[in-house]
Amino acid sequence: MLFDRLLTLSANLLPLAGVWWWNWNIFDVLILYWMQTVLLVLFTLLHITKVAESGLGMITVNGRARPATRRDYLFIFGLMGGVFCAGHLLFLWVFFSGQLNKIVHGPVTFWQHMVIASGAGIALLLNIADGLTRYLLLPPRAEIVRWIFRCIGLAERDEPPGNVDGMLAALLVRIFVMQAAIIFGAMLVQSYGTIAPLVILIVLKTLIDFAGGLGGVRARAITTSRTLP
Repeated sequence: MLFDRLLTLSANLLPLAGVWWWNWNIFDVLILYWMQTVLLVLFTLLHITKVAESGLGMITVNGRARPATRRDYLFIFGLMGGVFCAGHLLFLWVFFSGQLNKIVHGPVTFWQHMVIASGAGIALLLNIADGLTRYLLLPPRAEIVRWIFRCIGLAERDEPPGNVDGMLAALLVRIFVMQAAIIFGAMLVQSYGTIAPLVILIVLKTLIDFAGGLGGVRARAITTSRTLP
C-alpha cells in the first residue's frame, strides 16, 4: 500500500519536476492533460459498446422510464464529454496560452505546435496504444484476441463489463479535476503565474487517487511516460 502511494505521488509530481528542473512548458503540460481527457471520453464511448445489456439499467425520457440502450449512453457520454472538452480548451486558451494565440490559428497549426513540436505526440501514441489494448482485452473479445489468449494459456472471462457506473464516475472525476484547475488557476494566475492551474490539477488528482476516486471508484486516467499530469 505504501509503495503504491509513493508510486502514485511520484507520477503525479513528475510534471512539476519537469517544469522546475527540465524547463517543460506549463501550458504544454496542461494541453496534454486536456488531450488525454479527450482520449478518455473516446475510449469510454468504445467501452460502452461492450457493456452487458443487464448493466444498462433504466433511463427516464420525457417523464417516462424505460430500459436504457447503448445508443442512449453513447449520446449522453458523447454530448457531455464533447461539451466539457470544448469548454475546457476554450478557457485554457483564453487564460493561459499567452503568445501562442498569435501563431496557432486552427487545427493544423494546433497540431504542429501543441502535438508535434511540444513532443506530446509520443505521449499520445502511448495513450492510444494503452487505451486500445484495454478495449481489445475487454470481453466480448475479437477472435484474434481469443486465439492469443488460448496460445499463452490465459483463462477467459466471457462476461462483458457489468455497468456504466464506473465509467461515468471516472469521466466525472477527470472533468471535475480539469474544471477546478481552470477555475481556481485563473483566479490565481495573476499572483502566481501559469504554474497555479498545474499545481491545483496535480493536488486534486493526487488526493482523488489516494482516496480511490469519488465514491470509492478509482478514476482510470490514461498514463504516459513523459508529462502525465
